[in-house]
Amino acid sequence: MNNLDETDITARVEAAVVSAIYDVAVPIDTMGVTFHDDALNDVAEAYRAEPDATIAAAEARFAAHMATVAAAASDEEAEGPMLRARAAMALKERLQEV
Repeated sequence: MNNLDETDITARVEAAVVSAIYDVAVPIDTMGVTFHDDALNDVAEAYRAEPDATIAAAEARFAAHMATVAAAASDEEAEGPMLRARAAMALKERLQEV
């Protein structure tokens, strides 16, 4: 098993979150999330080496983005962090399906 550095795993997770593509359908709550293949492959590699740390990193990114949402002064300011939070949860779910 590879021992990936925790900051490396976090960086891979965040890169995947940032690369997320949102498949918006009507109504908006049916929004799906896909990821850029290269970013997803990096996170999948990290998950194979360190599954618990990778899931923990995805959960931490979700929490960080939701904290930004909670502190946002407006819906417009909260929109980007909310999408990234949604991507972090989608990434976690996708990894757990592997």
